[in-house]
Amino acid sequence: MHHLEILVCDRCRGELVAQQQVLVCQACSRTIPVENGIPIFVAPPADLRPSDKLVRGPQVGTPWRKANWLFLEAQVRQLDPQALILDVGAGRGDFADLFDQHPYYLALDVYPYPEVDIVCDLSLANPFRNASLDAILLMNVLEHVYAPHALLAALAAMLKPGGVLIVAIPFLVKMHQVPLDFARYTHYALQRFAADHGLEISHLEGFYDPFSVLTEGIGNLKNAVLPQQPSPQRYAGRLISWALQASASALQALLGPGQTIPPDQARSQAPTGYQLVFRKR
Repeated sequence: MHHLEILVCDRCRGELVAQQQVLVCQACSRTIPVENGIPIFVAPPADLRPSDKLVRGPQVGTPWRKANWLFLEAQVRQLDPQALILDVGAGRGDFADLFDQHPYYLALDVYPYPEVDIVCDLSLANPFRNASLDAILLMNVLEHVYAPHALLAALAAMLKPGGVLIVAIPFLVKMHQVPLDFARYTHYALQRFAADHGLEISHLEGFYDPFSVLTEGIGNLKNAVLPQQPSPQRYAGRLISWALQASASALQALLGPGQTIPPDQARSQAPTGYQLVFRKR
């Protein structure tokens, strides 16, 4: 268990020692179960629906997911190869391939997926030493956290001075991984989060993808509005919605999937999501 040196008891901050199938706190005798080599500090949520493993990459998935990959890839190039990195909410290892050259990459989630090193809900318990991490990833995770300030306080404590918290968070994206989808935040909220937790924003961009938003709107039209209409309007609406979707697809093929720009330079305050870097002061 190569990450044991940065872990402490989440209750008393005492030292942990590995025994057969458990970690034991030397100060308070708390025991943390270890399953398949994965310490489980907090039991997984009972209502969580485990995710399937999907192929991810710069040319795979929605425009938002593709933008996330390119953003994180650019941030990873700036990290020291020996940096200690924690991927919070890593799930099935969506971004793990970007860290092949980083030997000190750890994956954390609230569910014991095979790709995970540690199971914990950091908004409920923090088993990491203070100032022990160089970089933390929070990629499409913050919207699933019911107590964001508790999580951000823990992450800020875990970062070394000058360490970075690399974040992607959707805004105009439909609910996903329900029922554990709780919030959407503007960049004004993200700026307040930074100030509240001793962080500064060193990079902030919005991803603006009109085609995905249009597709979601057409989905609402088909699934919520048209079924309530009498037959003539319903059939006409289906024909027009098909034409709208075809036009959106043609525009996307012509213009590309979207643009990434700082939100204060955008005339439209309707981004698909934000990508940013918090740095610990």
